[in-house]
Amino acid sequence: MNNQNFINFFNLHWGNVYGLALSKCGNDVIAKDICQDIFLSIWKREMIFENDVEASKYLARSTKYQVLNYFRNKKHHEEITDVNFSDGVEALRYNPEAILLDKELSGELELFISNLEEPTKSIFLLSREQHLSYKEIASELGIAVKTVEKHISRVLKEFRAVLNPA
Repeated sequence: MNNQNFINFFNLHWGNVYGLALSKCGNDVIAKDICQDIFLSIWKREMIFENDVEASKYLARSTKYQVLNYFRNKKHHEEITDVNFSDGVEALRYNPEAILLDKELSGELELFISNLEEPTKSIFLLSREQHLSYKEIASELGIAVKTVEKHISRVLKEFRAVLNPA
C-alpha cells in the first residue's frame, strides 16, 4: 500500500474505528490512541485488504481486541458487555513496494517524533515505547494526568495532519 493509498484508507475508515473505540471505552484520548495503534500496525505489517468489507471486518475485530486489551491492561474491574463485532478473514499480501514505503513512512515517523518539543516527546515515548499508562507517566514526570492527555492528544492530532495534509 503506497502512501496515498494508506492515507485514503485511513481517511475512509478512521471515523468508524474511532467511533467504535469511543463507544466501547468512553474516553476520547484512549479511543484516539487505540485508532493510532491499529492504523500504525496496518502500515507496519504492510496489510492490503481485498475489499472494503474485509477491511471493515478486520478493523472492527482489531478495535474489539484493542479495547479489551486496554481494559485488561488497566486492570479495570468493570464487566465489559455487549461487545458485538463481526469476525472476518483478514487478507494480507506482501510486496516489495509496500516494504519500501514502510521504510519511508517509518523514517517520516521517526523524523516527526524527533522534532517534537520536550516534554511532549518524552511523554509520547513513555506512552508508546515503554507502554506506561497516563497515570504512570504523570507520576514519573511529576505532572497532572490531564497534562499527559493534552500532550498525547496534540501529538496524535499533529500525526493525523501529517498523514492527511489536505
